[in-house]
Amino acid sequence: MFIEDFINNKTNLSHLLRGMPDQIRKRCVVQKFQPKTLLVKKDQKPTFIYIIYLGTLKIFNEFKNGKILETAKLKDMNFVGIIEVLSSKDKIAASVETVTECIALRISKEDFLEWIEKDHYLALMIAKKISNDFYDTAYSNGRLLLNSTMYTLVSFIIEAVRDSMEEGKVALIHKKRQEIADQLGISLRTVQRNIRKLKDTGLVTINTGKIQVDMNQYKMLLDKLDELL
Repeated sequence: MFIEDFINNKTNLSHLLRGMPDQIRKRCVVQKFQPKTLLVKKDQKPTFIYIIYLGTLKIFNEFKNGKILETAKLKDMNFVGIIEVLSSKDKIAASVETVTECIALRISKEDFLEWIEKDHYLALMIAKKISNDFYDTAYSNGRLLLNSTMYTLVSFIIEAVRDSMEEGKVALIHKKRQEIADQLGISLRTVQRNIRKLKDTGLVTINTGKIQVDMNQYKMLLDKLDELL
């Protein structure tokens, strides 16, 4: 795939790239990444911006004590490295790793800064994107601080099974306990204890070690969420 393919595919990305100066366009590189590929690593020097065309990535922080906190997931039409470059920081704030196969457009930070100075459409789009991300983070963090870890876990389960419930199916959450703990930013012990409480009260079923939810349990989880507010 070449950059011209992005420009001609009539997506949001194609509109974005039409304002890119020709000399910068020639220096861009289209890259394909396999799952579990590290795009950027925390504390490294930022050198590139990645515009994600296709795929899912996760943002996470690894601390000196070995704990890993997954803070967010990125999907199609997203940016990696933009916060560090625009804020002139000399270290990557968090690691970003591919979850699925991903296709991205790689641009040097120097070319990106030149592009955003010349393209008002790009500048406006970036401003909206950062504002939306900041709002979502602030809203999520406020909920985490004000509500119990049980509230956080029940919210996660409801969101994870919502599509299956709409299709009238029994849902099975395939994430391991540690993955759930990393994503929610709470300890593994707390996740295990709260899942045990939900199981003991019949709000979830444990099937071969995985969390299972049927429609009746889903309705009870929604009621439980209201109780925890």
